[in-house]
Amino acid sequence: MLHQTFQSFVQNPKDLAGLIAYALYKADKVDFMKAHPQVDVHGFVLSMNLPSQIDTYRTRAEIMLEDMAEESLSDALADAEADHLRRLRRIERTLGFWSGVWSNVIANLIAAGISVFLVVLVFGSKINFWSGLLKYLAQ
Repeated sequence: MLHQTFQSFVQNPKDLAGLIAYALYKADKVDFMKAHPQVDVHGFVLSMNLPSQIDTYRTRAEIMLEDMAEESLSDALADAEADHLRRLRRIERTLGFWSGVWSNVIANLIAAGISVFLVVLVFGSKINFWSGLLKYLAQ
């Protein structure tokens, strides 16, 4: 029995929907043969080669491909989001560290400046530095 079932389903070697549709047809054919071992499968083959049946198989295959692509893209998106968040946290930790370092350096410089000012003010008043400075500036 010679029939063109594969050619009916698959339009070219890169026709994934056609290849999957043919695989679905073959699975149904095997199930039919298991359920009806005494029946000639020629009638099944002829009925499944009708354009409406081929379109049905192709539609099922396209839905399967779309679902697979959607699942793959959502997985890839989730992975990309997780990677992006991981990188942001790493950058945030690095920037947080250096931000802390610089704020501490600035705070220490301010504290040192205030301390020096207070020491000069207190020590200068004990040795009459300020009155001597004012007399000197007044001349």
